[in-house]
Amino acid sequence: MAKQELIIIGAGAAGLMAALELADDFSITILEARAVTGGRIRSHPSLLAPLVIESGAEFIHGKLPLTFKLLKKADIDRAVVKGKFFRKEKGEWNRQNEMIEGWDGLLGNMRSLEHDLTMAEFLDIYYKDEVHAELRRHIISYAEGFDVADIRKAGVKALYEEWSHEEDKFYRIPSGYGSLIGFMEKECVRKGCAILTNQLVKQIDWERGEVAVLTERGDHYRANKAIITIPIPVLQQAAGTTSINFTPALDAYVKAAMSVGTGPVIKVVILFRKRFWEKDMGFVFSEEIFPTWWTQLPDKTPLLTGWVGGPTADRLGKHSEEDIFEKALQSLASIFEKPVEELKTAIVESYVFNWVNDVYSKCAYSYDMPETAAARKLLCTPVENTLFFAGEALYDGESPGTVEAALASGKDAAKKIRKIIG
Repeated sequence: MAKQELIIIGAGAAGLMAALELADDFSITILEARAVTGGRIRSHPSLLAPLVIESGAEFIHGKLPLTFKLLKKADIDRAVVKGKFFRKEKGEWNRQNEMIEGWDGLLGNMRSLEHDLTMAEFLDIYYKDEVHAELRRHIISYAEGFDVADIRKAGVKALYEEWSHEEDKFYRIPSGYGSLIGFMEKECVRKGCAILTNQLVKQIDWERGEVAVLTERGDHYRANKAIITIPIPVLQQAAGTTSINFTPALDAYVKAAMSVGTGPVIKVVILFRKRFWEKDMGFVFSEEIFPTWWTQLPDKTPLLTGWVGGPTADRLGKHSEEDIFEKALQSLASIFEKPVEELKTAIVESYVFNWVNDVYSKCAYSYDMPETAAARKLLCTPVENTLFFAGEALYDGESPGTVEAALASGKDAAKKIRKIIG
């Protein structure tokens, strides 16, 4: 008996995971808009081999089961991230023993909420007076930096669930997250999946049990079911470079997508000739435009990664790459009290990764607003057992905004389909 046909739109972590789960049951075609697989995972070879530059996902936030299982199966090493946390504020350096002073009290106030609020509303209730000014600033910085969230939109309850379950250890993959994507891609092909790149989907016509897909190149594909793993900002846009038109329309789903927060990020990665920072420095936090920088410890390569997220990244993302890099260097110069020109002469290679302007994703990862839980419930509901949505934004668990979230969502979509077909 011939296998049913399944189209998966998007060859990122969610799409590849779904394909691996369903390859034995379906004849699968994966359509990827980019020239390469991986989505928001992209590893670049450095001039200083075997160093890998991560333009997108970089860390594994704790002992995450699906990620660890895949790494083990692929025989890919992971390394515990090392180094001390420093904070540079008002011209003074401090070792940071806890992420935010007063953290436990903050979590207690967040936990006590009966009804969800935005973080901005929460701060106006609990941390509005002058005595809490510094703590309030740190909370905003953390929400915007770590969760790449707009505090005027981000829900407190979801932030509490995430912040209260943070792991002490986190990891990186020395060979790059791209090596994991490469393994998944090869496994998909080995199982008979067809992976077609440079196939930007523009139209999906569907009825129960039938799907017809049209790409920008004019190619047509047909299947019995489809899993759509496009990033949530792409689903949100009614008309755009990468938007998809559904017939019949999925107005309720598109409306639900608007209730999911999307976080912009810009990363600047700079390899220097030699280290000019403390040898045990892992992360440094500051008040600069690029407020967060980290090293490669335990790898001693003199490389720094700068990170700016949230509304600041959204504003900065409209600038030219040259202007962004200049602002990153100015931030670094201010933190370490060095002339910009001195830093420039010490650079071996540098990169600017502006995810604000990436037309295929429009964000780094998602965050929850107060209305997101209800919206996610709808988005995770199959359309006539024919169309299914997946991606990190649709994950409901303790590791939001991560590769693990994307993997789990892809696996969940596959589980729904397997349940339908018996």
